[in-house]
Amino acid sequence: MKTRIITVAGMAAAIALPVAGAQAGSARDRATGGGQTAVGLQGAGNTIAFTAQNRGEGDAATGQVQYIQRVDGQDKLHGTVSCLRVSGNTAKIAGVGRDGRAFQLYVVDNGQGSAADNDMIMFQLADSASCDFDPGNEVPELARGNAQVYDAPAAKATAKKKTKRARHR
Repeated sequence: MKTRIITVAGMAAAIALPVAGAQAGSARDRATGGGQTAVGLQGAGNTIAFTAQNRGEGDAATGQVQYIQRVDGQDKLHGTVSCLRVSGNTAKIAGVGRDGRAFQLYVVDNGQGSAADNDMIMFQLADSASCDFDPGNEVPELARGNAQVYDAPAAKATAKKKTKRARHR
């Protein structure tokens, strides 16, 4: 059991490294995190580790997702992020796995520390790697882990400038 926990923690740290340099005040949206979803009173749930950073071109993004499904059999996906859409404390992430399967990830960052509610996370295989999806009403808690979503103020200012320019044409 300890080996699995260390392995998952190591995977999450390794995947998060490329985004770790982007601090608050960055001009680009981003989301990082990892952990497990709760499975009742049983042991380990599904495991997720992810990092995504906007490239500055609409929803285009870079990053990676590692997902291990332990409920209902074991399935693994390691994918590359191509889309990130951040709004406040929520992020929609999408991309394609190495095996060609498209995925979508929905993340809610409920704050940091023991006083904060658990973050929420939903992973699903999809028909396309699009951030245009509805996560539904039942998004599971990220019971063991943490998610961080950063909604860049500069990205909002840039979008407002583009809207103003479009109106004045």
